[in-house]
Amino acid sequence: MGRKLTILLLCAVLFTTVKAQELFFDGELSTHFDNTEYTGSGLGDSKTIFAVRVMPTLGYRFDSNHSVVVGAELLKDFGSSRFIDRSMLVAYYEFASLRYGANAGIFQRDKLIGEYSRAFFSDAYRIYNPLVQGVAGRYKSDRAFAELVVDWDGLYAADTREKFRILLAGGGRFADIFYAGGSFSMQHFANKSTFQGNVVDNLLLNPYIGVRFKAFFDFDIRLGGLISAQRDRRTDEGWTLPAGGEFYFRISRWGLYIDNNLYLGQSLTPYYNRIGVDGVQYADNLYTCDPFYGTQHKIYNRTGIGYSRSFAADRVKVKAEMVLQHDGKKMYCEQLVGVSVNICPTLYRKENHKK
Repeated sequence: MGRKLTILLLCAVLFTTVKAQELFFDGELSTHFDNTEYTGSGLGDSKTIFAVRVMPTLGYRFDSNHSVVVGAELLKDFGSSRFIDRSMLVAYYEFASLRYGANAGIFQRDKLIGEYSRAFFSDAYRIYNPLVQGVAGRYKSDRAFAELVVDWDGLYAADTREKFRILLAGGGRFADIFYAGGSFSMQHFANKSTFQGNVVDNLLLNPYIGVRFKAFFDFDIRLGGLISAQRDRRTDEGWTLPAGGEFYFRISRWGLYIDNNLYLGQSLTPYYNRIGVDGVQYADNLYTCDPFYGTQHKIYNRTGIGYSRSFAADRVKVKAEMVLQHDGKKMYCEQLVGVSVNICPTLYRKENHKK
């Protein structure tokens, strides 16, 4: 009893001596709709993702720059008979200053500041994998940014493969309207505890240069490369080096936009149909990119026409998009709709309470 009382007294002293303290709630409710009509492409299934996500978190901020946050990510697929289809713990430490930031634990993917093409992460992957499990560090100023992320998303066990990814991103602006930078991913797709010798390395580099300017409409024009190096250590074939070029164009105003992404090059998913030692196809377990980057016709074009806007001081966000995908042979369609609401009240602030 005396030991517990001592601990409580120490916590009370710490709570009253820290200069700036806040207890805050961050609750996000979001609905996602993603309908793909890919039958016949060989690059994906025709299916509909329709789900609602709730992500309530409670945070404690101390010394202005330091926070500890605990909560959950709850996802419910529409039409499912289960009460909750998936639940994940959210728990992390965050450091945030004017230019520097860091996270450690399980935190929201939207905290990342890098420019990651859909060659890294598809729309469906972002919906079903909104959390990073690991650490992230970042620097951001008016003209430059840099980021390092380690995301451990696979446990070494009998039913799951050990998987982790290292992300690097950085870039900067110059001459007001021009920018340049790059993104890099190193993915380690390893073994289950039931077997060895089936490790796959998947590296992807995306250097780019672009221009952003306003001329009644907002324009964003970017030219980049996608350079991959992949190796299945189970075989003697060595490294596979698919690569290509990517041209991106976006014009927008009043929330309305048209963007077009053209990829010319080799398939970035050469091992997609390969079967592992466990009898499971690599497929989406290895590749998290938009499946059309696996086109065998050396050309992929994505055109999106949509509306994206924020309301109520950025707490309500709405997005709707019609997408036309062309794999060099035939046109396919996708429709996307997303609505998210964020509530961020401060429950307690020390300086607002009298001593």
